[in-house]
Amino acid sequence: MNRGSHRVYRFDTLPLCPARLRDLATRSVTSCVYFDHHPGPHSWAVTDPLGDLIAQHIHSEVRRLATDDNIRDTDGP
Repeated sequence: MNRGSHRVYRFDTLPLCPARLRDLATRSVTSCVYFDHHPGPHSWAVTDPLGDLIAQHIHSEVRRLATDDNIRDTDGP
């Protein structure tokens, strides 16, 4: 809606999706974080390739740094 030179906005909240993913082995429950009646798969089925790549890089750096620290510790002063 436009009233002269000022715009009027209205914000509303949408109810969350009621779907739950239950892992019987670990008894963990993951809730879908999308809104109710959303299209497509639930949030736990969506992957993030860039996030996975960044996490893989961080893990390899941590392993490299830990290995470097171990080598320095065994070399002595």
